[in-house]
Amino acid sequence: MGNAGGNSSQARQNQKVTNTVKSAAFERLVEFPNRAGKTLRGMLHFPAAAKGHAPGVVLFHGFTGNRVESHAMFVKCSRALAQAGLASLRFDFYGSGESDGDFREMSLRGEIADGRSAVAFLRDQPGVDRNCLGLLGFCLGGGVAAALALSVEAKAVVLWNAIAHTAHLRDQIQQRARRITGKAGASEFDGREISPRLIEDILKVEPTRHLKRFQGATLILHAEKNEKVPVSNARDFYQAAGADAKEIAIIAAADHFFTSTRWQQEATARTVQWFVRHLVGK
Repeated sequence: MGNAGGNSSQARQNQKVTNTVKSAAFERLVEFPNRAGKTLRGMLHFPAAAKGHAPGVVLFHGFTGNRVESHAMFVKCSRALAQAGLASLRFDFYGSGESDGDFREMSLRGEIADGRSAVAFLRDQPGVDRNCLGLLGFCLGGGVAAALALSVEAKAVVLWNAIAHTAHLRDQIQQRARRITGKAGASEFDGREISPRLIEDILKVEPTRHLKRFQGATLILHAEKNEKVPVSNARDFYQAAGADAKEIAIIAAADHFFTSTRWQQEATARTVQWFVRHLVGK
């Protein structure tokens, strides 16, 4: 079990990784269908000089987020992965970002199905090792990654500030959602209309239960001062994780969105190192 605070060796490694990250050699906008035939949109990243087939990583954004995420942290992570020799796909779930649909149609089980479609799409790309894939999930996307990891036969998973218990998201929605005036039964959350069935839907998924059955390498990264998803979620994930190769790192003083270059660098560097260790050369 690791902790991120005050580790000068780790800081030097973080700086080394982030200092060498340049634009990926190949980035391509893509479209692919989800299970319902709706179009999902994303960005493929490929390494500059892959020898043979490159391992791949699928990135799952958070609730109300998109494939770029706050201060482009998903873009930076995908480019860092490409620099280290890994391909990646970051995409918008149905109803988010530039994908088809409206947010009011969003459901957690729908996002899990979208994630499965994204994994299949990345697996089918020329130059990607279809048998060597990892998953990275942020916030609710971490719950999606945990729910999918076993069934898609991922080799490694990284969770960033992930929601371990969907009841926590239910509580946040109930506290912060507002009725939409003049529209019977309609509510909004952070400026987005949400389905009246959303709460019922999310409670049908318990991410820790899925992660318990997953045996692949699991890294849990969490912000110490996370105001949206308490650090207890990380500890619950760590306790539940069924993998022998598992680690937890609490990034000292960090907030939910890693809104400091130092926190971003640490999260990215630890993530890249984890996937390199458990995917490259496997």
